[in-house]
This record gives sequence, structure tokens and C-alpha cells, in this order.
Amino acid sequence: MRKREVFKQILAAGAVIFSLGTMAWAQQHPVPLDDGAMAQGVASCAGTTCHSRQTASGAIVRQNEILTWQDPSRSSGAHSRAYQVLMTPQGQAISRLAGFGPAEKAPECLSCHAHDVPETQWGDQFNISEGVTCESCHGNAEKWLSTHYAVGVSHEDNLANGLFPTTDVEKTTSLCLDCHFGSTREKQFVTHRIMGAGHPRMSFELELFTALQQHHTVDMDYLERKSMVRTSSMKNWAVGQAIALERATELFTDDELGRDGLFPELYFFDCHACHQPLSNDRQTFAGWRPNPGRPLGPGVPVFTDSNLIMLKAAVAEVMPERSAEFSQVGARLHAATRVDHDATKLAAAALADYSRDLREAFLETEFDSRTTMNILSRILDATTAAEYTNYAAGEQAVIAVDVFLNAMVDQGAIEFSILDELAPEIDEAFDAVQNPSDYDAARLRRALLAIADRTRRL
Repeated sequence: MRKREVFKQILAAGAVIFSLGTMAWAQQHPVPLDDGAMAQGVASCAGTTCHSRQTASGAIVRQNEILTWQDPSRSSGAHSRAYQVLMTPQGQAISRLAGFGPAEKAPECLSCHAHDVPETQWGDQFNISEGVTCESCHGNAEKWLSTHYAVGVSHEDNLANGLFPTTDVEKTTSLCLDCHFGSTREKQFVTHRIMGAGHPRMSFELELFTALQQHHTVDMDYLERKSMVRTSSMKNWAVGQAIALERATELFTDDELGRDGLFPELYFFDCHACHQPLSNDRQTFAGWRPNPGRPLGPGVPVFTDSNLIMLKAAVAEVMPERSAEFSQVGARLHAATRVDHDATKLAAAALADYSRDLREAFLETEFDSRTTMNILSRILDATTAAEYTNYAAGEQAVIAVDVFLNAMVDQGAIEFSILDELAPEIDEAFDAVQNPSDYDAARLRRALLAIADRTRRL
């Protein structure tokens, strides 16, 4: 279990690093940076009768949410540390090398390391140095702060007053991806040049990242207040994967973001397809390995396909009649990168459209325990595992193991004790993706096949 926790902490650390314009994923409800209301600051949420108790002793909500958000060492406190990252030697060096000047003043950095609303929207208690705050996700609180705890005021009333609908999986995923992948808003996109200056690789998976950041308890009282039914973690995973692929492919078709001079914007391409260890040692094996999901050879930049690979497993189970077609649409994008930029844009647009269809279909899908187990089996089987040649896909596969097994516990399909029994195999899989620079695809495949063998007996 320890290796899994370390891996999740690393994910969270890399995650503390964008809101959208007018593309297809833009929602009717404005994201917090665009809602135009005054930002009140974290202090407006404090007080022992509100959200800053030392223990989770509240009758309706925990009431220690700020303490959880501020945790200096755990992943739940990553958002509060986002601004502090800019002040570190590494943060300052990245900004300087990228030509932005001091990181704490650079819009390219503040757009995601802080709640970067215009100064005209700063309330009396607002402080930009608080990082990614309550209002970064829940919306600027000017109009809903005094009503969201008032007797007789409904959740719908608060939404009408500007509270962001974080219970909506589509809107939440889109908001998260604004910072955890990128957007069309000016200066809210981590380019390959910025990564070349030292910025970490971007990574995201909705269900796990939500769990890492969750400051609340989803109980019957919570569901009643929100007038909602519980969204299954599997639905969150599937919808999140579809929107993530939709986001990447749509942004690539943007003429401002998809190119960098002569080259395509390499941020969209898999880091480890090119960044392999270099050695003149004749005993060292070449880093490239053939991948059955890509019609590409060695030395070719690869459009990041980790979400595509996960979705192929889901589609094969949930919509088997569309499985071959979806795989072909993905393969066409890879093939188009060997033609020219216009061909790649067309293929990316087609994949974005398909991803949008999948998102809608997954929202209507009932992910019962059998469906969950069957998708997991497809992710673990040798055919799919052969596509985990690069780190990003292996990372998503390991995250899926965690998400799916916990979902099966929630569904009552397996006992929690089963996770302890599977611990050696799961830890081996997590250890295989612990260090991106030391990724061993063969080791991961062996670990995943071992998990598959054990889960078949459940």
C-alpha cells in the first residue's frame, strides 16, 4: 500500500501547476475565473461555525475543510501550495528561462497557480498568494456566500447566485482540465517550450484526482441537499477519460495552440516517445518498442494516446458494436501525423467528435459491477497491455486498477479485504510507474497480468 500512496503523492505534486473559451466543451455556467463576481478570499470561509474547525465535527458538513485544504504534506493540500511552488528556486527558474520574469507576477504562471481573477474583483479579504482556493472551484462567493448556509435556501438557489456546479461531472471535469491540461484562455496553456524550461509533465484522471482533493463527505445528507443521486466512480472515470481526449484533440485543432512555428505544438505528444535514455553502450537495448495501437515506427513523435487506450477498453465492453470503428478513428490520428499538419487536424477533429459522442453515451450507461469487472479485465489483458509502451498509458492503467477495485468494493462486488490480498501485485504495478525516467513497460505488463489472474478468481 505504501508505494501506492507515494505514487499518488507524486501525482498530486505534479498536478499543482488552466479555464476555457468558446470551444465545444465550454459550458453555459461560467467557470470561476469568468463569472465576474467579487472573490472574497479563503478568510471568508473561515470560522469555527463555518469551515475552519480543527476536527471534522460538524453536524451537516465536516467543517474542517480549510484545515484539509491547507494540509502541508498531503495531497489534499496541494491546491493551497500552488502559489508557494512559484516561489521555490525551481519555480523561479522555470519562469525566468521561459522568459516570463518573476513567477509570482507572470500571468502564464498565476493563471493556474492562483485564483487569478482581475484585481477589480478582489474583495477585502482576497489574497492572491493563497493559491488555488475555495473560489477557484466553487466560484467567486460575492453573491452566494451569505445564502449558502441560510435556512430555506436551496442548492439550486445557490447555483443561480454563482456557486459552481461541482456535482455535475461534465462541468467539473472541464473545470479541472482547464488547469490540469490547458485551455484557450490567453496564457493558460503549458507549451512544450515551458516544459523545456523545466515545467513538469501534465497528468490527470478525474476520479483519482477528485479523491485526492476531496474535502467533503458524500453521504445521504449531502445527496439530499444537492437534490442528486450518487454518481458512480466508474461513470466519473469513463466520462473523465472521454472529456480529456476531447479536450486534447480540440485544443490541437486550434491554430494558435496546435502549432509552434515549423513544428506541431509538441505538448500534445507523448513525452517518453522521444525522451528516451541516450547511450553508446552496445549492451543497452533501444528504448523504442513497437505498439500495436499505432501504425508508427521508431523516432516518430506520438500524439499522447493514454486516454484513447483506456477508452478503447471501455468502448469494447459498453458499446462493442462501435469498438472497431473507434479504434480506427484513433489509428487514423496516429497515421495522419506522418502526413502533414492539416491531415492531423482533420483526424484530431474527428476523434474529438467521437469522444464527445462517447461522453454522452457514458452519461447514460449503468456501470454495474459486471461491467466494471469486464472493463478492468480488458485493461489488464495482454492485448491492451501491449499498448502500454510509453509511461503515460502505463500510468493511466495503474490508476484504473486503483479506481476500478475501489469501485467494486463500493458496488459490493468484492470485500475490502480483497484489496489487502492483492496488495503485493498492486504494489508491484505501482512501483513500475513510480519513476517516469525508469519506466519498465515489461515489468508493468507482468504485474498487470498477475492482477488479472488474481481478479479472475474473485
